[in-house]
Amino acid sequence: MGERPIMKRLNLSRFLRHTRGAAIVEFALVVPIMFLLVWGIISFSRAYQRLNALTSSLREGARTASTLDSIVTVSNRTLAIKTTIQSFSAAFGYSVDTSLVTVDASNGADVKVAVVNYPIFSGISFVGGLSGITVSREAIFRCERNCWD
Repeated sequence: MGERPIMKRLNLSRFLRHTRGAAIVEFALVVPIMFLLVWGIISFSRAYQRLNALTSSLREGARTASTLDSIVTVSNRTLAIKTTIQSFSAAFGYSVDTSLVTVDASNGADVKVAVVNYPIFSGISFVGGLSGITVSREAIFRCERNCWD
């Protein structure tokens, strides 16, 4: 009876020394976490790129609005500003939905181009919580001419 525990211990130590297949098991445990991490980095960098392009496009639209003549009608001004935003954002690789863009020059000295509740993670719909994240941005420029009289 005294030999049986020793034999079990020897068999157990012999079993623990065999590491065949350990690398594939470790790989199978680590790869899903690594893919999730890489996917997160790519998704948030795309969202940051969209945010940067949105901000730059609104700034360009406000700059255009601040230099427009007062001869142009208000509807034509708004169309020109939205066209500028659309073309400037296309240079970044995606287009801004200009139906969400508002143009305001009610005080006469400044012109404000803004967007409210813009979806920043559009196109990533398989993760439920990210598709509902929205941002609001605005750009304000002083009118260089009497542009909104």
